Amino acid sequence: MEDIKILDYNYDAIKYFISVAKHGSLSMASKSLGISQSALSQSMKNLEWSMGVTLFNRNTRGVILTDEGRVLYEHARIGNKYFKEAIIETLRKKSFDGVKDFKISISSSLASMFLTNKIRRIQEILTNTNIEFCEYIYENEVVESLQNGKFDLVILKSGDEFNVKEVALKKICALNYVFVYNPAYFQLPESMTFEELSKYYVIMKERSGRNDNAWIKYSFNKFMECKNDNQCLEMIKNGAGIGIYPREYVKQNQLKIVNIEGYKPTKRTIYACFLESNDIAKKVVNEICGQQ
Repeated sequence: MEDIKILDYNYDAIKYFISVAKHGSLSMASKSLGISQSALSQSMKNLEWSMGVTLFNRNTRGVILTDEGRVLYEHARIGNKYFKEAIIETLRKKSFDGVKDFKISISSSLASMFLTNKIRRIQEILTNTNIEFCEYIYENEVVESLQNGKFDLVILKSGDEFNVKEVALKKICALNYVFVYNPAYFQLPESMTFEELSKYYVIMKERSGRNDNAWIKYSFNKFMECKNDNQCLEMIKNGAGIGIYPREYVKQNQLKIVNIEGYKPTKRTIYACFLESNDIAKKVVNEICGQQ
């Protein structure tokens, strides 16, 4: 086989190609990259010309990868991942001798559940390091936020279907959301019907602008929406109603479970997300998981 001459391709062109392939649209990719669509289109044409292959089939709906385009995309996105990690690791090493920052994206509810009772041990792992708890982000922001160095560790709650290949992902635990109440305010039977439940305020948590238990709004006249699990817990403990809260944390909060006939507990999984190259993040995650 004749040797293939590898040209010195412009990194931006490969970065642009990955974005176009990911979005399947020049217009969406141009918005994501912050460049004009015409400049992006010309960059893709130049890349195809320099390689001597057609990477996209273009139609009115967008662009579709050719066989050659799919090969380039599969290899380029992996290479892009390690390229970003190399930059982050280099910058981290640059400040190795100084005080470093370790940034964690986590909600206040998850912090109280998984970090508060472990913080002293985590401080021992993060020697000579500032610890910063940052805003909670959602699934679609994880990869970019870790790869661009915005966070060292992201701890979030999602369904079992959550999966990302570009960063390391570790399950911390699963939470099963059931109906609970404070026995100091209510004396309830072990099991109730939905009709009986409708006599009380139902306390539930809003998630990402939508609700995991949206059907409750249509089933009951009285409900309360809270921004996070901590708010739900405070409302439940103060007798504001019957709330939906993780089964795993009922006993320590001196609450009781009431089984609602026909209700299947909502299951949510807690994930830790980090770059494979971030050894400190690995140690922190192992500490969190090791004490569940």
